[in-house]
Amino acid sequence: MAKASPIQNSFNAGELSPQLKGRADLEKYKNGCDILENFIPQIFGPARKRPGTRFVLETEDSSKFSRLLPFEFSTTQSFALEFGDEVIRFFADGGVVESSPGVPYEIVSPYDHTDLAQLNFAQSADVIYIAHPDYPVYKLARLGATNWTMTAVTFARPPFNDINVTATTITASGSTGAITLTASASLFVAADVGSYFSISSIPASDFNQWTTGIVHTIGEFVQYQGRVYAATNGATAGSRPPIHTEGIVSDGAVLWEYQHDGTGYALVTAYTSGTVVSATVISRLPTTSATERWAEGAWSVRRGYPRAVTFYEDRLWFGGSTFLPQTLWASATGDYENFKYGTNDDDALNYTINTQDLNTIAWLSPGKVLAAGTANGEFTLSGNQISDAITPTSIRITPQTTYGCTDTVRPIRVASSTLFVQRSGRKVREYTYNFETDSYVAPNLTVLAEHITEAGIADMAYQQEPYQVVWIPDADGQLLGMTYERAEDVVGWHRHDVGGEVESVITLPHWDRAQDVLWMIVKRTVDGNTVRYVEYMEQYLMDEYAFYVDCGLTYDGAATDTITGLGHLEGEEVDVLADGAVHPRRTVTGGQITLQLEASVVSVGLPYMATLRTMPLEAGARDGVAQGKTQRINNVVLRLFETGPGLWYGPSLDKLDELHLRTPADLMDNPVALFTGDTTYLPWPGGYEQGAQMIVRHQLPLPCTLVALMPQVNTSDR
Repeated sequence: MAKASPIQNSFNAGELSPQLKGRADLEKYKNGCDILENFIPQIFGPARKRPGTRFVLETEDSSKFSRLLPFEFSTTQSFALEFGDEVIRFFADGGVVESSPGVPYEIVSPYDHTDLAQLNFAQSADVIYIAHPDYPVYKLARLGATNWTMTAVTFARPPFNDINVTATTITASGSTGAITLTASASLFVAADVGSYFSISSIPASDFNQWTTGIVHTIGEFVQYQGRVYAATNGATAGSRPPIHTEGIVSDGAVLWEYQHDGTGYALVTAYTSGTVVSATVISRLPTTSATERWAEGAWSVRRGYPRAVTFYEDRLWFGGSTFLPQTLWASATGDYENFKYGTNDDDALNYTINTQDLNTIAWLSPGKVLAAGTANGEFTLSGNQISDAITPTSIRITPQTTYGCTDTVRPIRVASSTLFVQRSGRKVREYTYNFETDSYVAPNLTVLAEHITEAGIADMAYQQEPYQVVWIPDADGQLLGMTYERAEDVVGWHRHDVGGEVESVITLPHWDRAQDVLWMIVKRTVDGNTVRYVEYMEQYLMDEYAFYVDCGLTYDGAATDTITGLGHLEGEEVDVLADGAVHPRRTVTGGQITLQLEASVVSVGLPYMATLRTMPLEAGARDGVAQGKTQRINNVVLRLFETGPGLWYGPSLDKLDELHLRTPADLMDNPVALFTGDTTYLPWPGGYEQGAQMIVRHQLPLPCTLVALMPQVNTSDR
């Protein structure tokens, strides 16, 4: 028999796959866990019990799915946006924004609750541009805390498809105002209402070039650098050529009114037949003659709308419409609503990824290059040289990996990597540059915990402070976490039971700027009813304000024995922390509970437990490994940090002993002080077994941090 005293002083490999129980040779095995629930492994090793979730408000319509979007103007001005069924509400500083006391401020949204999963968005200052494959591009603008607008974008120049190459012509009945467009062959459909059609000419072929010293009469047309102007007075041309793009400007003598740049476009307002539609001219048409030089708007009800959007190199980028799933559109530089194509470096551009497979663009992620995720692979976009800016004449799209991605989970940017969900919805991949291969790679971050995302990934958000955790609700509503720090080779998964189904997550800076806050929408069953609540995870606290209950609230005021305002937990049994001491559980009745004694600071909410189970111990044996051999744990020392009462330990969930932290020196009318340090040798409540494992569980509403486990183990030879 071999005696050993191993130590597990790190848990940052997280919960490992059950299929890895035989891989004691892996370096991650000794830092991993068989179960890690409601504990967050720290980058540097310890496992810390997560704080609870604080109730904010029921969603606008609890019967329907809602989604959160972040709006972060600065570290001191950030909002959680609740997108519900055709409505948006706003949350800030831990509460809801109100239009009047007790009345949440809200605005109308175009999106049905069934559309919300496919929303994609990009923010610039006080404006968010929102893309959806079935809706025009919208922008949500913040004008004030209770003054937000949601409008379809009216582009200064919308994007168009390529110029027509068929023999079909279009004739406009006028160049301005309300007109009729007539096609020479069946072209239009009813779904064209709301779409654009452009008509073009070649100014150099139709008009004389402006030249100094030429006499002009009122109404005479000239062109200069592809722009057409009309004289509004009679005079001899001066010495300054017209170069303006709106209004009237003098060349020194003649007043020239800008007409068009060779292209004008109209918005279709009514459908008459396959050859006739009514339209309103948005930009003056250059001709009213039948012409083959026309183009259809790139986005419409008929052709669909882009599903991806981002900002990159001071351009607004879109990608992946139904009609053109592999096409990208980029605005003019610094002019985000202008998609006028050209050859100048700052002109708008469009580009189609040409591959042998159909690669519907699902997302765009900016970094050193612009990354594009598609249904069948991942690409990078750059100038002709990777250090060059992208321009209409300098763009290179390079295929990198072939995993494919989902279009319902937006990727997140962490340091220099983009984390995205693979097409099946069950793997998180890390899209990052690899110097050895001089290419981008996308390793699987679930490779050691393939079981944990088995249900499918529903959403994703990154909390940088204080934990560096990627938060993921799965399709069953379980909240998953991945502690992630690539520089330290830390990828550790953990599971969290919040007593309901988490459907949406975002992170925002805390209003006191101390950390990031995880906001959630949680679907719960309360008093027999299905409800959806907006909640957020609290900060890690160690005093009487410690918050280790879910869907909870805190009373902070004059001492009282009656806590009201708990209607959101009606009929539920709740944990109570009163002035830092654990109070017996209560059941909420009539929206309130009654305490045994009066207290000034009382946190009330749903109870939860944090559970950690190690992998089967491997401390060696006389003739090799300990795996498969009979073992007995004699005793264990727990190294703890700022841990309160409520900790249990043992070999199985039905055989646990309690760690008693109260000492004779503790006053009976005071809370037990949090414990930091090593426990005494604790007798192990187990016997002889194969594959010995250790369980640590904390089940009172107080903090707990497990730093290390130090068992003494006897292993028998076969």
